[in-house]
Amino acid sequence: MDEEVLNGRDDDGDGEVDEDLGFSADQMMAADYVDDRPEAVSYIYPTRESHVPLELSVHQETYAWSAPGFEKFAGLRFTITNHGGTTLRQVYVGLLADLDSRLRNDRAGHLNDRVERQTVSRTIVEGVPNWVTGNGLIPCANPGTVPSSPPSACMTTLVQTPPAVVDGAKGSTLPRAAVVGLDHTTDPLALISPVARYARAPANVSFRYTVFANGRIPGQGGVPSLDLDRYAALAGRGQPAPEIDPADYVVLVSCGPFASLEPGQSLEFHAALVAGERADSLTAAISSAMYLHHGLQLDLKPDDDGPDSTEYNIGRSGRNGHESCIEAPPGVTFVWDPDCTSRYPDDCYFPPSSAVYTHGQCVWTDTDCDFCTGFGGRDTTVRWLDPGQVPPAPGMRLIPRDHAVRIEWDNRPEVLIAGGLFGTSEARILGYRVYRLSDWRGREALMPPPKNWELIAAFGPDTSNGEIPLAKVIDPAVDYERILFGQRLYPVGRYAMTDATALDGFDYFYVVTTVYNPGLRDVHRLKLDLAFESPLTTSFQDRVSPAAAARPDAQRVWVVPNPFRARAAWDRPQVPGDPLTRHVDFMGLPRARSTIKIWTVAGDFVAQIDHDGSDGTGEAAWNLISRNGQDVESGVYLFTVDSPLGHATGKFVIVR
Repeated sequence: MDEEVLNGRDDDGDGEVDEDLGFSADQMMAADYVDDRPEAVSYIYPTRESHVPLELSVHQETYAWSAPGFEKFAGLRFTITNHGGTTLRQVYVGLLADLDSRLRNDRAGHLNDRVERQTVSRTIVEGVPNWVTGNGLIPCANPGTVPSSPPSACMTTLVQTPPAVVDGAKGSTLPRAAVVGLDHTTDPLALISPVARYARAPANVSFRYTVFANGRIPGQGGVPSLDLDRYAALAGRGQPAPEIDPADYVVLVSCGPFASLEPGQSLEFHAALVAGERADSLTAAISSAMYLHHGLQLDLKPDDDGPDSTEYNIGRSGRNGHESCIEAPPGVTFVWDPDCTSRYPDDCYFPPSSAVYTHGQCVWTDTDCDFCTGFGGRDTTVRWLDPGQVPPAPGMRLIPRDHAVRIEWDNRPEVLIAGGLFGTSEARILGYRVYRLSDWRGREALMPPPKNWELIAAFGPDTSNGEIPLAKVIDPAVDYERILFGQRLYPVGRYAMTDATALDGFDYFYVVTTVYNPGLRDVHRLKLDLAFESPLTTSFQDRVSPAAAARPDAQRVWVVPNPFRARAAWDRPQVPGDPLTRHVDFMGLPRARSTIKIWTVAGDFVAQIDHDGSDGTGEAAWNLISRNGQDVESGVYLFTVDSPLGHATGKFVIVR
């Protein structure tokens, strides 16, 4: 851990300056400033308002990276300290960014910018909780589910909708920029009802964005010019600019309120300045910034490691859902359930717990009732991950089959890690995890919500946490391609598993991630028990659908569902970019090229589907749109199938 702060001083008293720094970025800049120096006190604003100092010190650090995928943003970290003698109340913190998109020599190019808002989400796999019994099951694990279920991966989903400033010229190819809030000080006391009023910060991280425009009058969309109006803007009560006309836009990202900032106390505020060539590249850069900032969790404090360390009521330090060590405020004593036993379903009853909380002693507590925020003894969060520690994902191929999907991947991550390209010389592979996304509920964009991902298998050389031996999924028929870094590099197909629970006609996503230990050591040269995992990323185009197998003839072709009643179980919720999500499927098609024609009972030709079943796929979908581009009506429909392997006819019913 850092013993120094980059400030030009000997913080740890060893006679050296700025020598013991955690440095995960390629570039790092620091600045220190206060608001009560004589120059600040005597400053007069253009509005003739005098500056009123709050007696604050600010330490600012700025980070930048050159690694591919992480080079389009700068990280910002502000530590704000009350160095005065007065407690500040209802504090808000924010960053005002005057973002422009223009050609370098176009001095007026920033006056025609416009604002676009885009939601960015990033799901980060935290790992698999080790709260398991000897048979590899979590007793009453996922609250609200059946009493005993397999261990599931813990995931954190980060979501932001920042306004992006883009060039307003028609057909412009200029890049765009955004400021993104990432983190701020929180206080878990806000989650405990008896003492919530003593919390000095919000319980959870939350940001608000307000867009102003230079050139507009303050109070009518212009940047606030008085302290009272600035405070209102930080609180989200400022009058924003209309975002319909080209203008010179300014973005304010703010958070709070922080109930109090006592003398000597500090607040932290983290953000990023992000740029991208296009909307998709800006989204990717924001996602990478959120991922890198999320950092890693370390186990730096003593844990309860006895034989009962996986029990629900063992919490020191950062175990079994206990993510916070809670201490009562001065002069306050209260009683609370440190284990949040109320979160468990009735069919797996745990007796209520209670503990007496006093000032001067903390109790490890599950304040948010989420076992995924405190497990594995990971008690310390370190922000801004080193991109060089992020492992690569393997190459992957998905092969849809009848009621199954075969997932294949290569061993490239093992070769690169062994070759020293990731982690230290002591880095080692921990295995691979296979995730599936099949639940489309809650969909608001092309991809379903990240929380819908599920871990379906884990493979590794160490099976102590329930992993399947990696040797069991090796395909011996696949030979290696070449020698790389002294290792045999095998192509996609080296490892393979089959998901036999997939259903024909349904849409699925699969991702294989790499898990490894980078081989880091602490200041005592002891190996750190770390598990880094490659990102969980995919795109809408990567979805796969199992299909009924083709048949040797066309004697029996049928339609599913029949009848179709307004919707089918496999329908995806409609969203912009994917409006045609309903379908019926023709199954049992021959193993050859075939033509499906659909007719009304009156003989009207409705639609035609050309299908090639020569690859073994005997299923074809129809999106219920006629050849004229219209939704079809309710009724009875006839179909014919013509192929070199025979002819088939049938009928089906649609009820809209």
